[in-house]
This record gives sequence, C-alpha cells and structure tokens, in this order.
Amino acid sequence: MRKALAKLWRHVRDEHSEPHRLGLAVALGLFVGALPLYGLHLGICIGLAWVLRLNKATVYLAANISNPLLAPLLVAAGIGIGEWIRFGYWRPIEQAQGHDFIDKLALFSGQVPDMFLSCLLGDAVLGLGLALVVGPAVWGWARWRRGRAQGQGPALG
Repeated sequence: MRKALAKLWRHVRDEHSEPHRLGLAVALGLFVGALPLYGLHLGICIGLAWVLRLNKATVYLAANISNPLLAPLLVAAGIGIGEWIRFGYWRPIEQAQGHDFIDKLALFSGQVPDMFLSCLLGDAVLGLGLALVVGPAVWGWARWRRGRAQGQGPALG
C-alpha cells in the first residue's frame, strides 16, 4: 500500500512537469479559479488539464485562488470590472457585498443574473490578467530550477 501511494504521489507530482507546461497549468488554474463557477472548478480543471496535457494537480491548486478568504475580493473586483466594461463606469463593491453576492447566488434571488454577468465578465478579465502575469513567472522559475538541478547556469541567490 505504501509503495502504491508513493508511486501515485510521484505520478501526480511529475506528470507533465516541463517548465512551459507548469507555467500553462498555473495560468489556466488561475483563470478558471477566478471565475465565479463555485463547485465546478475541480471538474473544469481536471477536464482542461487532461485535454491540454497539463499537470492536473497544479491546475487545480492554482484554481484555489477562489478560497473562502479571497473569493469575496474576487467577486467584488469582478463585479466592479464587469460593470466598468459593460456600462462604462466603475461601481465599487465592498468585501461584505461580495459575501452577500455569494449568498444570493446560492439562493438565485432577485438581482443576481445581471450582477452575475458583470462578475463573470470582470472575473474573466481579472483571471486573464493574473494568468498573463503569474504563468510566465512560474515558467521562468521552473526553467531556472530545472537548469540549476541539472547543473546549468548560475544560482540566483
């Protein structure tokens, strides 16, 4: 049993672990995780990682940016950005309103569909921005780390 678990861990850790694939996995995970599709992230991440041949664990770990501490901030920022894109003005949303939005989303009440559209659009833009910044940074770090492990190039610090 212990050997089987160790083998499974090595597979999960090393699957598609080339630097460019890790950068893409983190970028994709951040994009998916920023979307307000709570409860669907795992399935989306596994499916996209499988199709694109990316490390499934890395994609899903990066998608956990929408954890309970950050989700209200992502929602608030997403609604603000989405409102700006849709209507041309920035409507600031406080963190408490982000919590309220998540609660209303679960109950499918009143104003949610319009705000959800703004949130979805805004969070897609926010997720794309995060992906374009963090994904290449992870690719560079993984490339540097692999080179250092193979004895190529200087150590940075």
